[in-house]
Amino acid sequence: MGNIYMSNVGSHQITRWSPGAIKGAPVVGEKNMGSGSTQLSYPYDLSFDRQGNLYVVDILNDRIQKFVIDLD
Repeated sequence: MGNIYMSNVGSHQITRWSPGAIKGAPVVGEKNMGSGSTQLSYPYDLSFDRQGNLYVVDILNDRIQKFVIDLD
């Protein structure tokens, strides 16, 4: 798709940069760290499976979270 995804430990979010974008758009996480289902605490790494599901290594919550996101 040409998108770039970045884990941002400062904002506790995963950001998507679409081709030609000047600014990235948050797709996962909130601006504050937390342990809720939509929150991250120091997202360290990410990966996608063949179905397009996003997996995020959430360091301070000691978990890997799965998110279904729109890849467009």
